[in-house]
Amino acid sequence: MFSNTSIALVLAASLMGCPKKGPDLTSPVDTFNEGVRLLQSAPEGSAADFGAAYTMFEASITADPGRAKAQYNAGWTAEQQGFKAKAAQHYRTALNLSPGYSNALFSLGIVLTELGKGAEAAELYKDYLQKTPDDIAVRNNLVEALTGAQAYEEALDNIRVILRADNTNVGAYRNLSRIYFKMGKLEMSQLCAEKAKTLAKGDSGIYNNIGVTFLVMGDKQAAISEFKTATKLDPANVPANLNLGYLAIDSGDYELGFKSFSAVASSEPGNIAGKLGLAVSLRGKKDFEAAGKLYDEVIAADPKNEAAYFNAATLHRKYTKNFKKASKYLDAYVAAFQGQIDPGHPVFERKALVQKAIDAETAKKAEANRRKQEAEERKKRQRKVFEDLKVKVASLDALLTKYGSCELMIEMGGIDMGQMVLEQAQMVVEAEEIDMAADVMTFMDDLLPQLQSNTAFCDDEFSAKAAAAPAEAAPAEAAPAEAAPAEATE
Repeated sequence: MFSNTSIALVLAASLMGCPKKGPDLTSPVDTFNEGVRLLQSAPEGSAADFGAAYTMFEASITADPGRAKAQYNAGWTAEQQGFKAKAAQHYRTALNLSPGYSNALFSLGIVLTELGKGAEAAELYKDYLQKTPDDIAVRNNLVEALTGAQAYEEALDNIRVILRADNTNVGAYRNLSRIYFKMGKLEMSQLCAEKAKTLAKGDSGIYNNIGVTFLVMGDKQAAISEFKTATKLDPANVPANLNLGYLAIDSGDYELGFKSFSAVASSEPGNIAGKLGLAVSLRGKKDFEAAGKLYDEVIAADPKNEAAYFNAATLHRKYTKNFKKASKYLDAYVAAFQGQIDPGHPVFERKALVQKAIDAETAKKAEANRRKQEAEERKKRQRKVFEDLKVKVASLDALLTKYGSCELMIEMGGIDMGQMVLEQAQMVVEAEEIDMAADVMTFMDDLLPQLQSNTAFCDDEFSAKAAAAPAEAAPAEAAPAEAAPAEATE
């Protein structure tokens, strides 16, 4: 079986002679070489700049549309970014320019199969096999294309051709397992997978296929075990990592999901399913910004990917609370399928959920504003009570100072009560305990009027006391001083 990652990029013979000042963007050779340089210069362990490389190959094609190798490399870099339809166009053009270009033919067949155009891919392989009928690897590719087109009987006929030539062909048994799986014959699928396993114990793809069958049969734990074995044998196995990753996020294990989908991204940076799974894992890890970027990448590569639009809308509706963005994705989905969806489509239910969230948020904000306004008004009222209390504290202090000796108030207990209330009120004022002012004001409002109502009696009491008091005696007139004795004379 041919895989995209196993097909090497076409290298230009003059790669080592790249101009020091950068490529001449009008030169098809310079731009082609620069595109290859960008792909080859990526640091180990990091992805190449496929976008920049694609721009260079596209410039090379613009300068010279007849360059089949530039078309092929443009297709390969487009495929790495997930632009499979664009990749198919470039591969097809390369094949038209150079009908014997086998790498372009195989790549086109694989991409067409992945795009759901297995019948079209099958025709490419059949044409090739008419000239080279003994090419077992290409016949296995034909089987995969026919399986994708649901032409199971024709696929089985071609497997028989392969097994007559090589009855130990692992790829044939693996594909036979897949066909029986597609046909719903799960036990036969397992038998063929087990046969493939005995022929190639280290083949991670076989373990993945067995895991998928177990999963459909409802044995999730057995499936997980097979997927883990597959990824242990080959950490870069894309299908096994995808299957393990989706089982992980389904159970809420976002760390395992992140690990599995990151492995997919390393092997196939443009893998759409891998990006969607990685986005969900990142969302689970609360990295909403990174998840959002992945959804945008998927939509750019596959403008009609429903899961990307819906997941992006959910991300912003439930997690970032950016309802405007959520609506934007759903509106973009409706625009992408203009005239193809009816009013009962799930997208409109999702739009209703966003509107419901908007209404709930609006009501929540309104309630918060109402409470805030009430709090502000309450503070204003408390401040006014506090200022009024300060005035009444001064009044009570003055009253107690003036009438503190009034026997009537003392006998009534007004003075003691007044002193107690005054002390409490003064502490509230000094500490600026505004929220306690109303409580103290209640005592003040009860006591102060009573004390003030008795001031007239106290004034009378003070006047009566003043009138009854005896007048002070005038001081006795001082006796004249005695004359000093005369001094004796000598």
